Amino acid sequence: MASSTMINLRNITPLASSAAILPSHALRFNIPGMPGVEPSSAAVEPVDVKEQIAEDEVVHGVLYKLSESDFATICQTEGVPLAYSLHRCRVVPFVGDGNTAGQDAMDRALSMETSDSTTLTNDNLKTKEQSTSKKWGVPAFTLRAARKEWRQGKDTSPSQSYLNVLIRGAKEFALDESYLRKLENTSVGKTWIGNGLAEEMLLAAERRNR
Repeated sequence: MASSTMINLRNITPLASSAAILPSHALRFNIPGMPGVEPSSAAVEPVDVKEQIAEDEVVHGVLYKLSESDFATICQTEGVPLAYSLHRCRVVPFVGDGNTAGQDAMDRALSMETSDSTTLTNDNLKTKEQSTSKKWGVPAFTLRAARKEWRQGKDTSPSQSYLNVLIRGAKEFALDESYLRKLENTSVGKTWIGNGLAEEMLLAAERRNR
């Protein structure tokens, strides 16, 4: 999520960026990494709303607008299609306030869709459903686990270093306080040396680009 990951680690300059919230999805740590170094990486997986508690039904993150070449670079550096696969979704952008701006923005967007759907008549049902079903939010891509067994398996706790990078991005874009606390309370995996490498790699990239 941190903009420095894009700019300094991947040498990408986003055309625009914004905090965003994605309903009916969950943050998972289901991409296997290197045990004792970086045990896992994060992915975003769609969930069955009926089977999830409210807290787990949304993912907060950052929406980046990229050029075609930079998008290709992201896919390559993230390991698409071997580790990750692209997943189409719709997100609700918002201006973070470190409080509840994300949840408020999503509630407004989904309530508008519900309001529109209640006015349908038999004559215009199909047309209205097609227009309102995609009215809220903006289209985007996120990354989910490439393999079915990873999607269906248990998560592996990430390193503290990896989590610190996510937390840094959450603070930078002032994501909702409840989501920041969720990240901070995520169980971390054991590492053999220090807290992992993710944060150190980012700091090293920042030093090189100064």
